[in-house]
Amino acid sequence: MKAVVFGGTGFIGSHAAEQLVRAGHEVTAVVRPTSKTAFLEFLKIPILHADFSDADQIARLIQGHELVYNCTANVKFHLSMEEHQEVEVRLARRLVEAAARAGAKRFIQLSGIKVYGCDLPATPVDEAHPCRPEFPFEKVSLEREQVVQEVSARAGLDYAILRPSGTIGNRDTSFFSFLYKAHRGGGFPMIGNGAAGLSLVDTRDVGRAMVWLGESRDSSGEVYLLRAFETSWMGLKEAIDRVRGVTAKVRRLPPGLAMGLARFLEWVTPYGGNPWLTRLAVRSMTANALFDDTKIRRAGFATVHNSLDETLSNAIADIEGRKS
Repeated sequence: MKAVVFGGTGFIGSHAAEQLVRAGHEVTAVVRPTSKTAFLEFLKIPILHADFSDADQIARLIQGHELVYNCTANVKFHLSMEEHQEVEVRLARRLVEAAARAGAKRFIQLSGIKVYGCDLPATPVDEAHPCRPEFPFEKVSLEREQVVQEVSARAGLDYAILRPSGTIGNRDTSFFSFLYKAHRGGGFPMIGNGAAGLSLVDTRDVGRAMVWLGESRDSSGEVYLLRAFETSWMGLKEAIDRVRGVTAKVRRLPPGLAMGLARFLEWVTPYGGNPWLTRLAVRSMTANALFDDTKIRRAGFATVHNSLDETLSNAIADIEGRKS
């Protein structure tokens, strides 16, 4: 099928584009003029530049494509609500409305587990668990899903939404890259005792799941969680120790002190800046984030990268390769 990917230069979007190519689909990437496109060029994907504020131009570029993938995101936590909404909500609305106007068959939205907020139990939750977002980043993530559902229902457009758990893989420049570089420097950052549970998934499988959402008739109108590994923050540190053959020290920060420091850093950092610690980051490293993806597995999709050590080895090799 002919697929168009928005956000294909991003961490997860690049994996969606790669796996679509591997699956034999005819893929086009629509990017901003300032986007770095080296990996998409390596995949030999046609690249179209667009003004993402121009709904008519977006619709013209979508025309002729059956599948539309929205992987756009602003991954910074420290933004004003207005800045969060511009990409997560208003752009999503523009894209899904344009997809409907252009006659696309299905719209696939990349979402995430932050829609649930951080107040989760110590046992895995599934798609039916109530979403209780607290921070702006979480709130707009849920609002984005609601916009996709609302517009698709009104326009009669098929859609599917994927909520991957914490992702580890090639081309990461944030979550795992930060942890690994700290580990390589001799100290692994830990807030509290590191006992909070978390679900993780290899980004290659996220890309494969996005392909499956476009191909599967059963995925129409559905929201799916995705996970592969279940560990804890301390368990993740120990797995990196094991893969590297080096035991890093734990750089521990008490949760109360961490939250106070995060509040101060957010207060002194202008919106759009990058404080090294935020309140959402503190909550994310001290609250459980365990998920049950039985729904997508029963529907027919299964992860294939099911070894945490293999996933870590692959991601570490990628980071080291980018150094040279």
